[in-house]
Amino acid sequence: MTDIAPLAASTRAVFGDPGVHAVVRSGRTVHAVGLGQWVEGEEVPELLCHTGVAGWSPTALAPTRAAVTCVRCLRRIGDSGTASRQLPLFGDDQD
Repeated sequence: MTDIAPLAASTRAVFGDPGVHAVVRSGRTVHAVGLGQWVEGEEVPELLCHTGVAGWSPTALAPTRAAVTCVRCLRRIGDSGTASRQLPLFGDDQD
């Protein structure tokens, strides 16, 4: 079995500074990031909106300091003033 602790630690370090957000692969939506449980008790960065990232990989999330544009992430961090920048995907896009 492979020790995943170094992989988890290096991924946490990429997103560890305040103000670092994420884009998924080549996407344009900027997401807020928090830590979530991965495997073997390791914590790794995850999108606050819990949008699925198929085939989780350390390279799936790219760090950015751009402003968060994901409406669901903005709701989770309590910023409703900018929510009109993104159209809902499904109906009224409730959590």
